Amino acid sequence: MAVDRGVTKHLEVKRKADVLKQYEGYGYQVAYYLLEDEALAMQAATKALIDLFKDNEFFDERHVYQKQKVKLVFMKHSLLTKGSR
Repeated sequence: MAVDRGVTKHLEVKRKADVLKQYEGYGYQVAYYLLEDEALAMQAATKALIDLFKDNEFFDERHVYQKQKVKLVFMKHSLLTKGSR
């Protein structure tokens, strides 16, 4: 049974990664627009993607709501990154 759980976990991680890849470019654009700095935008994007990955409800939402959430989370992390400079 441990093998089954491992396979299931792997498939879940892959599913989440596939969904996040759809929004990665859009989210980075949001971060770069706010920060106007590639390194800071990458830092904010990384943190935003980690937050989204942990949000299981995000993956059950429809595309329109996922895109709104992506924008909000990337904005949040961009502003936090800018504020910590």
